[in-house]
Order: sequence, then structure tokens, then C-alpha cells
Amino acid sequence: MKKAFLLFLFITFVSVKTEAQTPGERMRSLEIGYLTKELRLTPEEAEKFWPVYNKYKQEYRALPNTDDELERQQQVLNIRKKYKKNFTEILDEKRAQTVYDAEDKLKTMVKKELENRRNRQKFRE
Repeated sequence: MKKAFLLFLFITFVSVKTEAQTPGERMRSLEIGYLTKELRLTPEEAEKFWPVYNKYKQEYRALPNTDDELERQQQVLNIRKKYKKNFTEILDEKRAQTVYDAEDKLKTMVKKELENRRNRQKFRE
């Protein structure tokens, strides 16, 4: 039931097209909704969490490109370790770890949905 709801939520967010939101903004809205639900953030926690999470994402996106996959994984791990301490100051230890688990699940769902859409488009052609 939970997976079906999350998939419905995902498809709804990704499918709804409004003139006011770019694809990046829609994805950001999906991410905020999904993480807020998965982490069970209270309004007080959310107020503290989102600025830290935004800094984490900014640092993550700023990683230099490298062809060495192990080096890239180590850089990501270093950033995650650094920010886990920050998340633990806001959330309990378990939910601080859940940040990364939920983020990984969301990425997987997005990739699967995009792949499904590409396959449906190929089928139509």
C-alpha cells in the first residue's frame, strides 16, 4: 500500500505540468514532499533541516567530475559522513541515516519512471 501511494505521488508530481514550474522545480517539490514524509519531519525540524540539506546538496553537486568511479564514491561518502553529523543534531540517529536511504530510493524511483517513459515512447514510435 505504501509503495503504491509513493508511486502514485511520484507519478502525480512528475506528470503534472504547470507553467509556473520548470522540470527542476517539479523535481525539487517531489524531493521535498518525499523526504518530509519519509523522515516524518515536524515543522520545527523542517525549519532546521532544509537549510542544512540544501547545503549538503549544493556541496554534492559541486563535486568535480572524475572518470575514477571509486574516487567519486569516496568523495560522496566523505560529504555524507560530514552532513550525517549535522543531520543527527536535528534528527535522531536513525532518521539521520534515513536521509540517505530515502534519497537513494527516490533516485531509483525517478530513474525507473524515466526508463518506463522512454520505453513507452519507443513502443509508440
